[in-house]
Amino acid sequence: MESIPLTADELIDQLAEQYPEVIYDPGQDRDEFLLQSGERRLVLLLLTRRRLDLEASREGRS
Repeated sequence: MESIPLTADELIDQLAEQYPEVIYDPGQDRDEFLLQSGERRLVLLLLTRRRLDLEASREGRS
């Protein structure tokens, strides 16, 4: 059993590992692909937001 992430960064890292990039395979279920794509888009949004927040904090912005 995995431990519960204690910080937002730990959660983002865990989600990034849990929901990797998916490639469409016409032989597999389209709905499952769409679900996995949506999960990954959320992870990418969180990764981008974290990067932007980190850059802003380095530049002294909030």
